[in-house]
Amino acid sequence: MQGGGQGQGRGGGRGRMGGQGLGTGGYCVCPSCGARIPHQRGIPCYQRPCPKCGTKMTR
Repeated sequence: MQGGGQGQGRGGGRGRMGGQGLGTGGYCVCPSCGARIPHQRGIPCYQRPCPKCGTKMTR
């Protein structure tokens, strides 16, 4: 017995974060005080402390 499906499977196959790479530019933003620092390639924002309050940054 053979199926008559289109063989497309499940999932979008778009990779991490929905396939929307954030690139090398942009800023790391503090979720507490709103301070912004330029994002550095190869260093995730969550590993950088805020220069004003010390909270971990987000992208």
